[in-house]
Amino acid sequence: MITYRRILTDDYARYRKGILRLIRAHADNHITRKAFHNLRTLSSRQLLKEGNVIWTAWDEQLLVGMVFCERFGNRTSFSVVRRSHRSQGIGKELLLKAVTSMGRFYAEVAADNLASMKVMFAMGMVAYDVFPRRGKQILRFRNGFTIAKE
Repeated sequence: MITYRRILTDDYARYRKGILRLIRAHADNHITRKAFHNLRTLSSRQLLKEGNVIWTAWDEQLLVGMVFCERFGNRTSFSVVRRSHRSQGIGKELLLKAVTSMGRFYAEVAADNLASMKVMFAMGMVAYDVFPRRGKQILRFRNGFTIAKE
C-alpha cells in the first residue's frame, strides 16, 4: 500500500539524500539542472514559506515518488516516480496533495515528457502558454480547478 508524507522542516535533513538519489536514478533526463539545483540547495527553513512544498510517496520503507514545488511552481516544480511504480496513479496523487496544500499551482512541461503531460491533463490542469526552450516546446500549466481547503 502506498502512503504519502509531506516533508516538513524537521524531516527534510533526514530524507534529503534519499530524495536526491531517487531523482538521479528515475528522472529520465526530464528535470533541468536548474530545477535540481534549486532542490539540492533548498534549506529546511525555506519549506516554511507559502508555496514551497515537498510531498513523498512510500511503499512501506521504500521511497517511490516525490513532488517539489517552489513559489507555487513558478520557480520550480517537478515530480519523479520510481520506474517500478509508474502507472499506478502515484504521480497524480502527489500532484493533488501538492496543489491542495498550496491552493494554486504552476508548471512548465516539455512537450516530449508524455508521462507528465498525461498527469497534468488528467488532473484538469490548463495549458495556457507554449514557448521554445533549447529546441523543445514547453507548455505552461496552471490548476484549472478550485481547491477546497481542509
